[in-house]
Order: sequence, then C-alpha cells, then structure tokens
Amino acid sequence: MALLITGVILSTMVLNNERRNFQQLLHAYMQNLMSVIEIDQEGNLSGSPDFGDPRFVELSSGWFWTIARTDSPQKPIAHSASFSGNLAELPAEVTTPFDADFRRVSIVADPSGEVLMQLETQLTLDEDETLFQFRVTGNTRDVDMSVAKFNRTLIQYFLLYCAGTILVMFFLIRLGLRPVADATDALHDVRQGQSQQLDDFYPAEIQPLVDEINALITTNRSIVERARTQVGNLAHALKTPLAVIVNEVRSPNADQSELIAEQADLMKSQVQTYLDRARIAAQRDVIVSRTEVFPILSKLLRVMQRLVPETEFKILQCDEDIIFRGEQQDLEEIFGNLLENASRFARNSVLVSVHDLPVEANGVSQLQIEVEDDGAGLSQEQKDSALKRGIRLDESQPGSGLGLAIVADIATEYGGSFKLEDSETGGLKAVIVLPKLSTSTK
Repeated sequence: MALLITGVILSTMVLNNERRNFQQLLHAYMQNLMSVIEIDQEGNLSGSPDFGDPRFVELSSGWFWTIARTDSPQKPIAHSASFSGNLAELPAEVTTPFDADFRRVSIVADPSGEVLMQLETQLTLDEDETLFQFRVTGNTRDVDMSVAKFNRTLIQYFLLYCAGTILVMFFLIRLGLRPVADATDALHDVRQGQSQQLDDFYPAEIQPLVDEINALITTNRSIVERARTQVGNLAHALKTPLAVIVNEVRSPNADQSELIAEQADLMKSQVQTYLDRARIAAQRDVIVSRTEVFPILSKLLRVMQRLVPETEFKILQCDEDIIFRGEQQDLEEIFGNLLENASRFARNSVLVSVHDLPVEANGVSQLQIEVEDDGAGLSQEQKDSALKRGIRLDESQPGSGLGLAIVADIATEYGGSFKLEDSETGGLKAVIVLPKLSTSTK
C-alpha cells in the first residue's frame, strides 16, 4: 500500500511537471511569435517565426499557430504550415478567463480526437488598436507518452524493490524468530522428559521469557515433589493404624467389630477419594486422556440392570462419538454413583441422557450428563444437603453418604459443574457438565 500510494504521488507530480513544462514551451513559442509579427501600412500582417520545430510544418501534427481578429477568431488571417485550415471542431468560446497578461490556456480536441493544449493572447499591432488574437497549439500526446514511459519505469523498479524487500524481510523474520522456534523445541523436550530446563542461551529479547519459563518449571517441580511427599507420608501414616484396626476386627474378643469395620472402610474410602482428587488435579490440562462415553454407560447399565432387575435402566440420548476428556475410572465412578443413587430411590425406571453443549466463547467443548429417576424427588433444602460429604437422606438405605459429594468433587476438578434438579417424571435429576474432546481432537 505504501508503494502504491508513493507511486500515485510520484506519477501525479511528474504529470503536473510535464504539463507545466509544456505550458512554458507554448509561452516561449508565443513570445517568439509576437516578436516577429508586424502589420504594414496596408494593414497586412508580415513576418514568420522560426521555432526550429519541424512539427510546425508537418500537416495535422497538432502543433500550429494562428493569428485572427478578435471579432472573427475562427477565421485566421495568418497561420503556420502545419495548420489544416479547419477549426470548426475547436470550441468557439473558451470559458477559461484571461490572466493579468491577457493570456489563457485551454484544452481542446481536434477532429482526429487528439487532445491539444492551446495558449491564447490578444495584442494590438497598429495605431487603430485593432485587437488580434494569437494562438499557439500543441499536441499533449508527447506529455502522455512521457508520463506513460515514466509510469512503466516506476512500476518496474517498484516491483523489483517490493520483491527484494519481501525477500529480505522473509529472511530477517526467519532469522529473528529462530530463537523462538529453538525455545519451543527445548520446551517440547522438557515436556517429553528429555531435559529439565531451557538451558540454551537466547537473545536479550527472548531471554526474560526463557527465565520465567524455567522459574515456572522449577516451581511446578517443587509443588509436585511436595505433593508426592505428602501423599507418601499420608499412606505411611494410615497404613499402620488401618492394619491394627483390621486385626482388631478379626480378633474374637473384639467388641463392636461391626462398627470398627464400617469406620475402617469409611477411612479407606475417604483416603482413596482424596488420592483420586490429587491425581485428577495433577493430570488436568497436562495429559489429554480420552474416554468413549457410550461403551462405559452401556456396560454400567447392564450391570445395574442385573443388580436391580425390578428397575428399568434406559438411555434416552447418547451419541457414540462423544468423547470424555478425562480418565475412564473417573467417568465410571461418576456413572456408578449417579446410577446407584437413582436406583435406590426410583420406583420403576432410571433414564440417562448424554449430549453435547454449545462451544463456549473460549473454545472449550463440554458434554452434559443427565440421570433422572421417577421417585419421590427432593425439596430444595434436601438438594443442598445431598451434596455435602457424609450426609445420608435415607438412613434406611445402606451407604456412606459420599456418592454425590464424590461426583461433585470430580466435576469440580475437571472444571465442570454438578447440580440437582426436578425431573419431569416427578423424581430427581442429576445434571453434570464435563469437558469433552472436540471432533478435530479425536
């Protein structure tokens, strides 16, 4: 665009300069003409200018001069040899006003279509002060040819300059961005475990970014090490007490063995829950796992149908190409808890739906799981309490009260959501939103 604008400006400047030079040439010819033309005692004009330009003797060249009385400007009384003698096609009246020197310039067209520039002036040659009109006309074809030649040359040089500039910029950008590509390759090696940090030296513009990445890698590594240490300490700290509790339960003299066994199982379940949460948090946004939803759901429904034959388990909607962006065991735990909870309170049927959600503005793809039963349902207060850890709404049914809380924890760790709503069948509907892999990622 810059070259185009510059080219238009230069071409316009050259055109204006050529026209100005053309007018100056006509003025010089006019001065020569007025200096040699005289009028004799009989009132006849005499004298002939010598312009030294063969175009003034070439017929129909577009270059000629004429002298006529102002009362009959179209009937010249003297003219050059190149004048064709036909001014009928030239404008009889020129709207351009005379300047202070009684001169004016106009653009006319001759019968052949040539564009001519005409310089006129009025002058008295005798004592009677008879006004004579002097005209010097030139063909602007030379101006057009000169400007066209300049434009062709300008376009050629600008094309060469443009191609050279693009080529130079291409290599400069490639050379300038090479450190960024090197840093990208080094970061890939870090993710693949082939190196620990970005150790190469980079230009001053890139080095601060590399330093911040190295600092982030170091911080993340220390967090992982600290978490691994804490998990190991937790495992060792609980291993012995749990072993003692289990041995005590097996002892024939142990009192309240059933209560102790129940509490031990609860402790093991809680420990496993927090270990799973730590695993999910470590894997999220780092390792892209994929789990097909339909096979997992179909398998669990078959298992639940055998366990609870009096309840009908049915899939309302679930496309076979929906892929959960996460671990298979997490999806199995979500479906297992939701189906188990729904079957516990359902009268006749449990319905399951899985469908895609519209892609969010940040490009995140999500799926929505709905599990509903036709039971008695819950009040809003009971819905709020159901998501709290260890809360059991029906003490007559077996369970630890952790199922829905575990589902909520898994959904939160994956950046999703979990809520309880009223089902159209009259019972409870569990709605969970989880990340999914888009079709392009499959």
